[in-house]
Amino acid sequence: MPNYLYKLKDENGKNIYGYGEARDTRELKSRLRDFGGYFISAKIFDIKNLKKQKVTFDALLMFTHRLTSLIESGIPILSALNILWKQSEEKTMQLVISRMYRHVEDGETISAALDEFPNIFPVLYRSLIHVAEKTGSMVFILRKIVEHLEYQRQFITRVKKAMMYPMIVMGLTILVLIGMFTFVVPTFQKVLVGLNVELPLITRVVLGISQIMRNPFFIVFVIFAIVGLIVTYREMRKIPEIGYKIDKYILSFPFFGNLFLTMAISRFINSLRVLIGSGLPIVEGLDVAKSTVTNKYLVKHITDVKEGVKQGHSLYETFRDTKVFPILLVEMLGIGEKVGTVTKILESLAHHFDEEVDYKLNKFLTIIDPMLIVIVGTIIIFTMLAIYMPIFSIWNKLAS
Repeated sequence: MPNYLYKLKDENGKNIYGYGEARDTRELKSRLRDFGGYFISAKIFDIKNLKKQKVTFDALLMFTHRLTSLIESGIPILSALNILWKQSEEKTMQLVISRMYRHVEDGETISAALDEFPNIFPVLYRSLIHVAEKTGSMVFILRKIVEHLEYQRQFITRVKKAMMYPMIVMGLTILVLIGMFTFVVPTFQKVLVGLNVELPLITRVVLGISQIMRNPFFIVFVIFAIVGLIVTYREMRKIPEIGYKIDKYILSFPFFGNLFLTMAISRFINSLRVLIGSGLPIVEGLDVAKSTVTNKYLVKHITDVKEGVKQGHSLYETFRDTKVFPILLVEMLGIGEKVGTVTKILESLAHHFDEEVDYKLNKFLTIIDPMLIVIVGTIIIFTMLAIYMPIFSIWNKLAS
């Protein structure tokens, strides 16, 4: 049977989109009578297009929040999905929920329904739901997922705030420089050329840069160069060996490498804490938690840890042998393993690395602030000197 993307309107005039199978639109209308709302339109739709789409992080968090509240209130999963479908604001989320509803209605598990949309529901999310179905602790697991998603949102917000100031300053600096070299310098250039004096090297350099920047081909070249570098970087990172070397090199940067490593470890430990605390075996937990890490160099070492534990080695030995993770993490895990409090130790480590990320982000701002002021000031002084040096030279000659 063909698959349809249909559109309904509820009593308040809100658009509700859904996905369903039917022989034709007449049969589809008949099936949708029980859902309420007014049928507007329907068109044949390929499910592959839906699987490629993504939703915003806030949409995923809101869906999980609402699902948790409904399940906690004792509402069956099928009814909960029906309510969420009508309540969701995003078109893609509505289509995904309607598809999930069909899966569950046909007797499939909620985890199987989630597995169809890996671009929307991360590995950690799906793994925890699978554990919830096995253990019968859906509410507890959903709370854990909400907690983890809230942590992720706060983490991303903190990083964005830390990066916002230097990005704004650099953006304004670039705009000021473009304005100076395309409008201010050309005005002075006419005066300087008319003086018929030998221009200092610094002045000739600035005038040359100004001419290059005013050339339309220069702008096209810069745009293509930036796009080319970004595309090349992304494609090279897709090659395992090259991506591994690039990420290893990034972690070796002075200060910034350590900041990136701490941020990656913080996310990894927090994910592992949630997974182990939800009842997932340590080997599975390590395998799922590494999906939250984007640095290939670190992923390789986490994989080594997982394989070591799988072969019967202790967490302490496997983490220690990587020689990548901080000694604090290694020693605390060793203690937790000895006394049987790994989950509690992971909670302490998650809290510790969370605070360490905040400390290093604040330190980053403390360092970058004066650096940006010096860089911007130097560029402006360099440009102004280049413009006024010939004029000062003529004044000195006239005065003598």
